[in-house]
Amino acid sequence: MTARVEPDDIYVALVAELARTAVPTGIMGITLVGVGLFIARTLQDPVLLAAAVIGGIASLGKLALITLQGYRPARGTGTRAEARVWDRAHLLVTVVVASCIGAVAGAAFLQPDVEMQMLATGLLFGYCSGVVTHLSVRPGMAIAALLLAALPAIVTAGWNGSMSHGILATMFGLFLLGAVQGVFTAHRNTARQIALRLDMAALAGRDALTGLANRLGLHDAFRDRHRSSGEAVAVHCFDLDGFKAVNDRYGHAVGDALLQEVGLRLRGLLGASALAARTGGDEFVVLQHAVHDAETAEVLAREIVQALGRPYAMAEETIRIGLSLGYACAPGISADLDALIGAADAASYVAKRRGGGIHAAGLPVACRSLAAGSPLP
Repeated sequence: MTARVEPDDIYVALVAELARTAVPTGIMGITLVGVGLFIARTLQDPVLLAAAVIGGIASLGKLALITLQGYRPARGTGTRAEARVWDRAHLLVTVVVASCIGAVAGAAFLQPDVEMQMLATGLLFGYCSGVVTHLSVRPGMAIAALLLAALPAIVTAGWNGSMSHGILATMFGLFLLGAVQGVFTAHRNTARQIALRLDMAALAGRDALTGLANRLGLHDAFRDRHRSSGEAVAVHCFDLDGFKAVNDRYGHAVGDALLQEVGLRLRGLLGASALAARTGGDEFVVLQHAVHDAETAEVLAREIVQALGRPYAMAEETIRIGLSLGYACAPGISADLDALIGAADAASYVAKRRGGGIHAAGLPVACRSLAAGSPLP
């Protein structure tokens, strides 16, 4: 049976939740150091003293890690590879803290002093409840922490030999099983909530009829890719010549089917090289990535006109439409999407007045100078 691999976006979001554990991490670090130092001093045990100090240092390291991770999203979008680095770093410090708690709790139950055992019990239950609540987003990490923290106390309490300690060890074991079950339940619920949130965000940026991006999705794509990368961009704006006549003759159902077919052809044509958006009615915008010169934008413009100008078989007839397409381009760093759309849209009206086809906004030299970083006039 193979392990289930979480989708990249859900995995990244789950790992990001680890950055929200600063307060419980700080509280547990203080508690671990306080209880550990008290028990170590009472028993005059240098090993427990080292465990308390190492646990405190690891807790500070985890707080530093949380702080760094919290600032990271402001510098760029997360990827699975990046999230894996954070995941492993959290696992490392978590294992150290859990091991220190296990050492302190295990040592306490080897002693006859009930006061120390009470302190260890409080430390152990506080930590395990925090693990279930805050670390269940990464179930492997959470279960490792539970086992490392609780098993030493279970073993030493059972080793004590008295009936009451045997009952206590059994209780700890049952609580541990319940905690493991709680981890899986919490992880499943959190993953579902994140998946729903991501789906809703995706739907908010998508046109319901064609499945293409809408205005919101178009602006998000431009911001995420071109504002961060600075690569040159071209914007193509067009509407469908003759679409109103199709609606009037065949009805809106056929008109909607035609728009859907346009969306399918655009997705098949563009692939990962560009993003298509329906911005209203029969109006479309294509955001072209990695534009090197005027010819790159011109080639795509002609491919769009050719692909969408082919006949459509629907309503038991062959339907033909034309396109009036205008395009504009600029370096990604200096480009303003609304200004580019405005320029490309104005160029499309020029094409429409000429009877359809393609028209470039401004001078072609504006695209040829993209490598030098010159903005569109």
